[in-house]
Amino acid sequence: MKISDVKLYLTQTQYILLMKLMKSIPKILVASPEGNAQAESALPSSSDNNGTVSSSSNQVVNLEPELRVASDVDRTPAWTTLDLVASVKVVKLHLYDSLATREENLEDHGIARFSLNDSNLRYKSICDGAAEAQVVLKSFTINNTRPGVSKFREIIPAADHDRNQFMVLYTASGNSSVAILTVDSPHVIFAIEPVIALLEFFTSAFQQETPADIDSSSMTESQRESTQSQLDFRLDLHDVSVSVLENDADTNSQAIRLYIDQILLSQQVRPLLSVASMY
Repeated sequence: MKISDVKLYLTQTQYILLMKLMKSIPKILVASPEGNAQAESALPSSSDNNGTVSSSSNQVVNLEPELRVASDVDRTPAWTTLDLVASVKVVKLHLYDSLATREENLEDHGIARFSLNDSNLRYKSICDGAAEAQVVLKSFTINNTRPGVSKFREIIPAADHDRNQFMVLYTASGNSSVAILTVDSPHVIFAIEPVIALLEFFTSAFQQETPADIDSSSMTESQRESTQSQLDFRLDLHDVSVSVLENDADTNSQAIRLYIDQILLSQQVRPLLSVASMY
């Protein structure tokens, strides 16, 4: 599936409603215990030479990090249930603050504009519940759209190389999942105000207070489930350049510049941070 151009406009109020909807959908679609029991009883099973019965839900999946199905002679091979590939030429996302209530005042309450160029998405799922998702961006830019006289509108300018600038690989099987994020040559130029506006936008959906009448048993069960599931991740940044401006309205503004050749942050058993060089 190929799509040429996509333009999206999202206000802070719409973002909060969207996040609430995303939290509600899994609760609606979750299966009841009776239905899960019936589904497990309907799964085909296979017996080994010792007479041991193994269900197809126990299919072994290796995360290396690509999704690999380990099946032997005694097991029914797993099959792909969905293999989706989509590519989009340009995706532009405009963000607006909470005061943007109608189309006439959108320009007065802009925050930032994201542009994703040559995006490729692939999603693959297997019958045993394992899944793999891959996102590759040729380049991406972020522009400051806040009203004012800023002379530096490009927060992240376009990349000056022909390599893929942003890559994400996510694989999941059972209670284990692996996410690998690689960013090549992210050059960031920003003042404090746009960053604060972006942080306020993205954290606004998570500032709701937890209700006081939550059942303690349900809290214990949710905590137990969260400890059982594990997300391993690896973050790899190459050729990082960060410039913090004192005054973005002045073309000759003083700035603090930080250059890093490579940053590698990995969490598997314990967090690991490695910095190649920094100056």
